[in-house]
Amino acid sequence: MSSAFHDDGSQLRGHGSTVTRVAAPREQYNEDDAEHRQLRRVRGPLPWLLFAVCVLEMGERFVYIGLSGPLQNYIQIPYPSSNGVPGALGRGQSTGAALGNFFKFWAYLCTVFGAIVADQYLGKFKTIICSVPIYVIGMVILVATSTPAGITSGAAMGGLIAMMILVGLGTGGLKSCIAPLSAEQNTSFKSYIKMTKSGERVVVDAQLTNASIFMWYYWAANVGSLASLITTSVEKAHSFWVAYLIPLVVFLMTFGVFMFFSRRLTTAPAQGSAIIDAFKTTAIAIRERGFENAKPSALAARRRLEKYAFARANDRYTDSYVSEIRSGIGACKYFVLFPVYFVVWIQAFSNLVAQAGSMKLGGTPNDLMQSLETIFMLAFIPLLDIIIYPFLRKQWGIHLNPILRIFLGFIMAALAMTYCCVLQHFIYASPEENSIDVWLQTPAWIFMALSEIWVVVTGLEVAFLKAPESLRAFISSMFWLTIAFGAAVGIGLSPVSKDPYMVWLYGGIAVAAFVSGVLFYLWFRNDIANGIVPAGEVSALTGVEVEKVKGIEAGKVSVGGDKPPLAA
Repeated sequence: MSSAFHDDGSQLRGHGSTVTRVAAPREQYNEDDAEHRQLRRVRGPLPWLLFAVCVLEMGERFVYIGLSGPLQNYIQIPYPSSNGVPGALGRGQSTGAALGNFFKFWAYLCTVFGAIVADQYLGKFKTIICSVPIYVIGMVILVATSTPAGITSGAAMGGLIAMMILVGLGTGGLKSCIAPLSAEQNTSFKSYIKMTKSGERVVVDAQLTNASIFMWYYWAANVGSLASLITTSVEKAHSFWVAYLIPLVVFLMTFGVFMFFSRRLTTAPAQGSAIIDAFKTTAIAIRERGFENAKPSALAARRRLEKYAFARANDRYTDSYVSEIRSGIGACKYFVLFPVYFVVWIQAFSNLVAQAGSMKLGGTPNDLMQSLETIFMLAFIPLLDIIIYPFLRKQWGIHLNPILRIFLGFIMAALAMTYCCVLQHFIYASPEENSIDVWLQTPAWIFMALSEIWVVVTGLEVAFLKAPESLRAFISSMFWLTIAFGAAVGIGLSPVSKDPYMVWLYGGIAVAAFVSGVLFYLWFRNDIANGIVPAGEVSALTGVEVEKVKGIEAGKVSVGGDKPPLAA
């Protein structure tokens, strides 16, 4: 194993020969310097190894979205179909929506299990390696049971459930690790000053760089999501089993590319009891009524350090460690309202597909429409990252804080559901069946694409920024877990996910998304001005070591005028 180091001194571990990275001398950014604060901010260069990780994410999404695209038809419509729309199980729209939501619930619930394995036992790289075979076995079962022989023999339903369980487990291991692994390829975590070719001094902002990394990570994911264009077309033109075989082959190819570059990757190693230690620290904070009071300096000053064997005996238990755990746990508060957003998000995989099926298709597969969202995201992500965001910062000094981006994402989601509500009303009011053109769904997909960029990408960014290095997979899994909660709500809505209730369903979800967006803005509006402080910068106390604090408790060292730090 090779070693590399962040600019802040934190150790990372690679998978190849020893590499020593010596950063060129650079002027560090000082937040307290008025001149520095006035400088224009730009993002830094993106690490080239981001490509290797993004290729794997692209392959994983190619499978997940590739099989999810035809899934509603596969479950809802019988085999053989009487209306030209392909099907297999014939269980109806409500069952299709319920099983689709169960699949999402299970897959994103498994991110918690994957994160525990990654942060505590195997590390992110080995967790990925162990998750891939599980994923592949699930897909092989689906391919085998979705053949005409498998469908007519009655094996299709059992194969579908087995696939959901195995692919869900594999997804949990991959999704909890790939996003933080992408950001870990950027080993420059501190902002600095540089001179541009035009002679302008600018701040190379570490947070802007991380935001850009997650934008391009998600762009790669959406390249993989184009699989639904292929699988829905193959499903209609040929068969389900071929439609599912193609993503499996692509996934194996992308995994091969990932393994080719794997020895050069940089990743934080597993840190034993990291998650257990985090929960023990949180328990101390609860008993002491706050993380500030749980810091060893505060415990020692109040003669309470001896009460906690974990705090007394663990060399890692420092003031800065407690602050980082507080930061990581605090990141979860940003995700409290996200399940409401993901109730909107899952409509794209179920009810919007069914809505398209009730419209005038003109030869277009109804489940092809969800690919419009992917296409719009592939266009919007580089447009925002390369043109719009830099233009706003340079010309008007406007920086879209993560809080504002998430708020805008909720509003876009509400607009998408409002549009679907109105469109569904006209579908019901239409005197002829299937008389409204399916391409009138397009504005809803535009709103959905913008909402996903501003909520999902920003949520991943916040999870990484606020998480201690030892808990990045776990905090990332807390973000993904909100999809599971959203899917659980979707399962509860399954009885009304059918005609004639769809107008009320879309309208109710639109109101919930709008209200949640407003509540999110009101809850975190102070962070718009103050910014979201990364985990590594939350503690102002860095010179107090464990031995010194324990000496205070034993009466060997005078506390003098030391004051506890102010938490960010």
